[in-house]
Amino acid sequence: MILSEIKEYLQSQKQASLKDMATKFDVSESALQEMLAHWERKGRIFRLENAHCSNPCNQGCSSCPLQCLMIYQWKETGK
Repeated sequence: MILSEIKEYLQSQKQASLKDMATKFDVSESALQEMLAHWERKGRIFRLENAHCSNPCNQGCSSCPLQCLMIYQWKETGK
């Protein structure tokens, strides 16, 4: 897994859950969290608070697994 792949993916998707990215990149969620921490330290991504994933009921009942609720968003910079 290359950090630039995470960057490109989040830039194109704007935001994604930890679970979705772990599935996409075929890595463990814990390994992916370490890689995401690199971009967090640099101020390029952030976690959205109180985010909810798409689930069958889609009512935000907080019954989703924590990994699904961990949504990361790429921080756009002004040019």
